[in-house]
Amino acid sequence: MSSMEYIPQDSGYRVTVRMFSDDLLLDLLNLYQLPEEHVADHVYAGPDDIYEDYINEKVQIKINGKQYPARLLETEKLEIETIMRLFVDYDGEINTIDITNTILTTIYLDQVNLFIYKDEENELAFRFTPEYLKEKLNLVKVKEIP
Repeated sequence: MSSMEYIPQDSGYRVTVRMFSDDLLLDLLNLYQLPEEHVADHVYAGPDDIYEDYINEKVQIKINGKQYPARLLETEKLEIETIMRLFVDYDGEINTIDITNTILTTIYLDQVNLFIYKDEENELAFRFTPEYLKEKLNLVKVKEIP
């Protein structure tokens, strides 16, 4: 499950990705050559910087047609799940956001990735699957009444 929430005071989006730790390891092994010492008890035990690369490869965010990378803020490695918190810097008017989410879709043919988008005027939810990897958000703006 992933979420993307606009934080006006920080001029950007907080992105949170929650995954089962064993599934995350499978996807990391599918993408990268991990040293043996970074794998312990079927979970990734190496340095956290790989998460930023992973998320930027698997979740691509385009605002008004331009791709913006996510910057890793922190991770929580729990027994069953890994939580990655990232930030996408953006300050300006937003008309459209294109999201591509391919987390685990090359490993599990029945994979479903839930994704929640939220800003001051919009709250939307999507289901990404191996057959449905992209979503274009045409954002609604609240018009001020004079």
